Amino acid sequence: MYPVISRYFSAQDLIASLVTAAANRGQPLRLLDAWRPVPELSVLGQQAFVAELTAHLSRTANPAQAMRSRVVWQCTLRTDPDRAPAPDYRFAEVARRILAATGIAAPGDPAACRWVLIRTDPHEARLLAPLVRADQTLAATSRDRSLALAVCQLAEHEDRNPRFTAARSAPAQRATVVAAPPAVVPQAARPLHRSP
Repeated sequence: MYPVISRYFSAQDLIASLVTAAANRGQPLRLLDAWRPVPELSVLGQQAFVAELTAHLSRTANPAQAMRSRVVWQCTLRTDPDRAPAPDYRFAEVARRILAATGIAAPGDPAACRWVLIRTDPHEARLLAPLVRADQTLAATSRDRSLALAVCQLAEHEDRNPRFTAARSAPAQRATVVAAPPAVVPQAARPLHRSP
């Protein structure tokens, strides 16, 4: 999986362009994941859904300045077209890791940015997030490209090494492998010289 990050002026225009491109290809978009449970959200492509996604954007007295800031963040996740397409849950796992690593939507953060993950193609999904947090501050994304790339590289390593994934999913088993230190230091480990 490889991430490509870009910034846009408007989430509404971005989603509308995705809907139009999908209609031209004859492949409908699918909403895979979002900042809240997907069944609660409106149907993708409807005006109500787009309005809800962008409703928390700050109202600014200077629209020109808001246009220049490009506050809508997009991370396109692509998989190798020569391999089998990744399942929906794998795109969702990687997307959530990217959001946490970049600080855009860390788990348990009540002021986290809203976001959606849209499957646009068998080998592609788009992660969209307006970067204005619920407390009206902008999310810091100075290292977003390197962090997203690191997450995707780790995911590729996991996909190619099933034993690595199994080891990550069983932390309790790893903890029992480490033996407790002995209560008494053996004679051989004591210092050879006595202090005066």
